[in-house]
Amino acid sequence: MIASLRARLDAAEESANDALPGPLKVGFLTLYLFSTASADWFDALARRRGVGRWADAGIAVLVGLQVGGMALVAGAAWQALGRTRATALNDPVNAVALPGVNEFMPLAAAPYVVAGLVVATVVHEAGHALVCRRANVAVTEWGVALLFGLLPLAAYVLPDDAIENAPVRTKLRMYAVGVFHNLLVAVVALALLFSPLSAGSPLDAYLTYFGWALTGGSPPTAAAVAEIGVLTNLAFWLALLNANFALLNALPVSVFDGGRVLALALRASADRLGIALSPLAESAVVHGASLLAVALVVAALLGPALPV
Repeated sequence: MIASLRARLDAAEESANDALPGPLKVGFLTLYLFSTASADWFDALARRRGVGRWADAGIAVLVGLQVGGMALVAGAAWQALGRTRATALNDPVNAVALPGVNEFMPLAAAPYVVAGLVVATVVHEAGHALVCRRANVAVTEWGVALLFGLLPLAAYVLPDDAIENAPVRTKLRMYAVGVFHNLLVAVVALALLFSPLSAGSPLDAYLTYFGWALTGGSPPTAAAVAEIGVLTNLAFWLALLNANFALLNALPVSVFDGGRVLALALRASADRLGIALSPLAESAVVHGASLLAVALVVAALLGPALPV
């Protein structure tokens, strides 16, 4: 019965995609705006001297962020589990980046949140594409996924199958550079918040959106959002969302960039040391790290609400 239903859904999806114009297609609850075209300027950028070193720096940044991120999440989980009173910070609904649903993201902040999400996903995926083209691996498709056809869910790039045969260093560069880009955007946005151009400080923005949960107040109103100014709002959400995007993707979760880097690093280290690492052992390490990271994130977010 389930197989029959899935076959019908697949057939309906295929029929809808045949009817849609070239740059559009649909998936489950998602509209994709995509292209298969390449850009000469982007290929020229990928060939520039220094791109390789830039991507190598990304590897170092991801590894450092992975170690530091796990320590940070572990500390947050320990503190959260030690609290007895749950706040809005521990509400699972507030873990969803959906303005109007997440209490820390009022509808008045929707343009800034959406802009932050778009920038975070685009610069991340552009990094993947940059390394692919640097290695002469074609990008067969790239685009943006829109949840319900409205909310930017993610940007994406689909590299050619040739990436599977690329050197380990190229794969490490590809997975790591997106995190590097997100971290750089966060740093630039944070610097903007500290600059004279910003009408409010980072502390002003933080207290506007999150301070009420710590003091037992009410979520921010449209007037409170407007008071700190357009530039401060935009820079705050660019910094926050890109920093979170970098941290989460750096964690050693198998489906994230950090997990893929961990798997590649394990394999490369075993080969260099002459150790026979079986696929089962590699899978055990990577999935064990994944479970630990996910458990710590859940504890950090929901700590006081968990039955422990």
